[in-house]
Amino acid sequence: MALTIGSRGSALALAQSRMMAAEIGKITGEVPQIVIVKTTGDVDQTTRLASFGGAGAFTMEIDVRQRAGEFEISVHSLKDLPTQGREGLLLVAVPPRAPVEDCLVSRSGATLAQLPAGAVVGTGSERRRAQLRRLRPDLAVAGIRGNVDTRLRKVREGAVEATFLARAGLVRLGLTEHITEVMDVGVIVPAAAQGALAIVVREGADEARAAVARLDHAPTHAEILAERAVLGRLGGGCHLPMGALARADGERLTLHARVVSPDGARMVEERAEGALADAAQLGAQVGAALVAGGAVELLPA
Repeated sequence: MALTIGSRGSALALAQSRMMAAEIGKITGEVPQIVIVKTTGDVDQTTRLASFGGAGAFTMEIDVRQRAGEFEISVHSLKDLPTQGREGLLLVAVPPRAPVEDCLVSRSGATLAQLPAGAVVGTGSERRRAQLRRLRPDLAVAGIRGNVDTRLRKVREGAVEATFLARAGLVRLGLTEHITEVMDVGVIVPAAAQGALAIVVREGADEARAAVARLDHAPTHAEILAERAVLGRLGGGCHLPMGALARADGERLTLHARVVSPDGARMVEERAEGALADAAQLGAQVGAALVAGGAVELLPA
């Protein structure tokens, strides 16, 4: 029996699911079918993600249907996965990571430094919003959501002067010509797990688990473990104004995490290095250091 993959219906989600389906097909000899699932985050594109929890907004319905046996496998942007509440579902593989940076897309072609005071930058990300306000408090920030095409259209039509998008998504969709500026990861720290995919398998689907396990990339998986451990220590999901980026180099791992207050006025950040094998512990250590440094006081209630 052919395996099946549950996926959101956005262009990016389908591109990612088809990419992974092709890789699984190389292993099993048969490309899995894709089942499209509408999620809360797809249906409601006006409410800020933090208002309905952020983490899980793009996965809840997929999780329910996967547990019910409608498909064995699901493919997610890993930054969308909650750090808790995954009973019955196994994160089996994290394939090699795509580029991790955020990109600025501006209507005029201006870089972040070149945008005029008062220019409106649209973003639905609390992390991007907070870091932008710290970098350029003279800019206006407007909340926008929607898929990649929707946000590019809002820039093109002048609803906002600029927006931020993950470089990985633009690469996977073949839309890199829209990039005005690739943001240095020390200037705007990416979201935990940005650029990484999660291949999740339902418990008991042993054939699917065996095939998917062969797609795991150990260095990327270690980076994700560290970043998500920071997120878990702060008790939240992708809606937090926090960035975290781990980098594997041989058997070593470096980790940088930053929390910025929503108004951009205050910031706490930590850096650490440790063994690749101790990725989760390194992330927990950095998360604890952020808490000790007052990071929780900067987070929205």
